[in-house]
Amino acid sequence: MDNDLICNYKKCRKRLTTFAWVTSCSHIFCDEDGTREFNKCYTCPACETSLSDKFDIVRIDLQPSEQYKSMVLAGQRPEVIMEICSRAMSFWTYQSHQERTYQEYMCNKAKERSVQLEKYYEQVLSTTQAELSSLKNQISANRKELESTKKRFNEVSEKLMERNRQHQKLQSMYDALRRRTITPSSFDGQLGRAPPAALRGHDSSFDMPIATGQDVLARQSSLSNVLRPAGTPPEKEFVLRPSSTPVQLNLSHQDLSSVHIVQNRFNMELGTPSKRAGGYRRGAD
Repeated sequence: MDNDLICNYKKCRKRLTTFAWVTSCSHIFCDEDGTREFNKCYTCPACETSLSDKFDIVRIDLQPSEQYKSMVLAGQRPEVIMEICSRAMSFWTYQSHQERTYQEYMCNKAKERSVQLEKYYEQVLSTTQAELSSLKNQISANRKELESTKKRFNEVSEKLMERNRQHQKLQSMYDALRRRTITPSSFDGQLGRAPPAALRGHDSSFDMPIATGQDVLARQSSLSNVLRPAGTPPEKEFVLRPSSTPVQLNLSHQDLSSVHIVQNRFNMELGTPSKRAGGYRRGAD
């Protein structure tokens, strides 16, 4: 409701409907804040006025009963009743004035905040518009550069195609000249002229000499003559000549026995059994 009073505690600011605490300095607080603050000290939480008298702080009921209304001012003189009512009305007027002043203060503060925000957003808007215009100019410049790049690309591609056509033309001309110059008659002429190395017995592929067996023997004999010291007679050639008659050995019985003894000793040194040696001896005998 519009006629309800507001708690004067700055952190509360709620409407009062049931019980409240009223001070002689014309301030009113809700039941929770008044009970908490006045239990600490007798000082007004709004203006910090000392409230040491008995009736400086009063707890009132904002919804009094009919019996209370009929008995609270009963027996008082009219001037007392009017004085009490005038003081109560002045309290109400003061609270309304304070609330209006507070609301005006909050409104002015909100207006100042809105003005600051308006200036800030105007600056932001101007900065954004400047950036937008610069971006538009940059986009237009990029478009022009793109068009020029496309033109250069088309020119370069046309030049490349022309070069490719010229290259293909030159390649076809080169192939035709090559087929015209390389003919079977030219191959026959080249094969008819044999290199002189082939006539001398050399291999045309590796250029290695081809010699006979007599040449090899002659080279070996010349090499041995070179390596032989001076003054030494030439070596005789080794010739294997078989004898006409077999070789006959005239050995006596004593010589044969000595031969058998040597053979048995040789077998014993090799670790052969004695029976085998005896068998050899008997066979020899």
